[in-house]
Amino acid sequence: MAFTVWVAVSNIFVETGLADSKKTSKSSAIVLDPIVVTSSRLGENLSEISSAVTVISEKEIAESRAKSVPDLLKNSEGIYMYDASGVGTAGRVNMRGFWGGMSTHQLVLIDGIPQNRGEDKLVDWDFISLENIEKIEVVRGPASALYGDTAMSGVINIVTKMPEAGSKSEARVSSGTFNTQDYSISTSMGLEKIGCYVNMDIKSTDGFRKHSDYENINLFTKLKVSPDDTQDLVVSVGYHARERGAHPWALTESQVVRDRRQARPGTENDKNKTKKFDLGATYYKNVTQNFNVRGNFYYSFDDENGLYTSRAALASMTEQLDNENTYGGEIRANVKFDFGGMKHFLTSGIDLEKNHVEYEEYNAPFQERRGMSEDYNIGKNRVGPYVQDEISFFEGLKVVAGLRYDYLEFRFDNKLNTANSENRKMTNFTPKCGLVYTYHEESNLYLNYAQAFRSPTIAQMFTYGSSSNPDLDPEKADNYEIGLRHNFKDTLSANVSLYWMDLDDEIWYDYADREYRNYGKTSHRGVETGLTMEIFKNLTFFGNYAYTDAKNESGDHNGKHLTNVPMHKGGFGIEAKTDYGFKGRVSVTMTGTSYMDAANEDMLKGYSVVDAGISYDKEWGTVFLDVNNLFDKEYSSYGYKSSSGRKTYSPAPGITFNYGVKVKF
Repeated sequence: MAFTVWVAVSNIFVETGLADSKKTSKSSAIVLDPIVVTSSRLGENLSEISSAVTVISEKEIAESRAKSVPDLLKNSEGIYMYDASGVGTAGRVNMRGFWGGMSTHQLVLIDGIPQNRGEDKLVDWDFISLENIEKIEVVRGPASALYGDTAMSGVINIVTKMPEAGSKSEARVSSGTFNTQDYSISTSMGLEKIGCYVNMDIKSTDGFRKHSDYENINLFTKLKVSPDDTQDLVVSVGYHARERGAHPWALTESQVVRDRRQARPGTENDKNKTKKFDLGATYYKNVTQNFNVRGNFYYSFDDENGLYTSRAALASMTEQLDNENTYGGEIRANVKFDFGGMKHFLTSGIDLEKNHVEYEEYNAPFQERRGMSEDYNIGKNRVGPYVQDEISFFEGLKVVAGLRYDYLEFRFDNKLNTANSENRKMTNFTPKCGLVYTYHEESNLYLNYAQAFRSPTIAQMFTYGSSSNPDLDPEKADNYEIGLRHNFKDTLSANVSLYWMDLDDEIWYDYADREYRNYGKTSHRGVETGLTMEIFKNLTFFGNYAYTDAKNESGDHNGKHLTNVPMHKGGFGIEAKTDYGFKGRVSVTMTGTSYMDAANEDMLKGYSVVDAGISYDKEWGTVFLDVNNLFDKEYSSYGYKSSSGRKTYSPAPGITFNYGVKVKF
């Protein structure tokens, strides 16, 4: 993957493409001009911000030729990714010691609009086409003081492409291992005050694991209207349709030895169809030079229909019908002013969201619908006002202080058993304060303290069958962090951050009792560091390392490490290019061991994977060849041990190839 610029960020993100994002670079790795991001949801330079973030540019995304957003992030500091499909269709992301299994602890945004599903807070990564992305910003550490529930381990903000002046089109065709086919076409058209961007992406594959065939289509369009220099209206519409076979479930050790590609017995008749519709509208207005307002509205509808076999017999098959409607919006105001001899950037706003889930499940032996076994509706309402002030005491020194209040209401209506219906309410105040000192151009030192708040998911409380637990309490955390980013020269930059997070009531799955529970007190501590160096013209080296120590601090497993969290993860690579259009890259991703059980009796082996690629670039387009897992390493990216002592694994694919061409016209 191309080098990902490491920076310090005070809060978050590019203003959905409405803020200035100009930059120039001497090479693909070295940023010379300041990058504008949104601190406290307000655009400003990276040198003025106070948390750790990775910024991945459009150029780096294209050169990485990753299969999905999780695949793109796998070489970033402190991020652990696994995808049992092997072709970018079932990715999970782990940040700062929170395992990305049946839920997630990071908020994912597209142009400022949340993408986490209401039921389980997971994200359909395969519905996000890399072709549409202008840049990705990954903030590590709690962002609850601005974004509330879900943003405990960080925020991944995806900024999609804006329409460009004139006319520009691109088409890409690629093919690869497991009969994987990927086609994409996009066009951008723009006049003085109106522009439109349209993309269609189609992907199909037989999958690494048997019976995991997959077809997916993504349609995306964005319309931008600028009546004058002070205001913009941006409307985006997305449609996604997916059909897949069996989910790549974990296998026992003996099954992995016999055939790493096999599916869990009984899943050969599993299938799933999903359709999703997204609508987003954002209005931005500069009222004066120092005062602007922003409002957005979003709606999404997600409909899923599947046949699922829980055991190795068709008699255990169930039919599952699931649909989810989400309405939301935000109103925000930003103002700059002088008070008490100091400069202030004040932002305040409110987030609103309403989520409704309908679920039906039928016994369906041999694919024939029989009696209903589940029938329920779930409602979730969220209100979150917030305020934040950034105070500049003198040139280079800034203090950030913010506070948010979250109110969440859950309503679980069990139509088959009304006695199991539940109503829950949760509230929380979440503060944050930070200090950033910019001592030389793009070099700075920062400190921050932040609290975090995360509610249990709807699925963990109500819908995961016998594993659900309606009495779960929300997770709360205190996070302390210090970081340094320093540019030695235009050709060398380095960074380091140290964090300590103490949690109450962290939620993990108890494999012994087969239930979601609050573990009590836990801690997440770590160090993340990165280095980028232009060795000489056209040759760049990058490397990173993260140490993560996630432990129980109370209860039966006091002092034991949390499961599926590698303590060590790092990577390095080189990128080379010539004046004739040829480019090459080699990267190594190293993942350390992790524990498979809460008692820390069994470990999942660590592994190192080498990826490589070569391309030929001309004005008309690019021809490329990529090889993942170059040395055909056999490893499993996930594993757990059940209460009976049975160990199961999620095997990763061996060597895979992908080749294709991208044409501009």
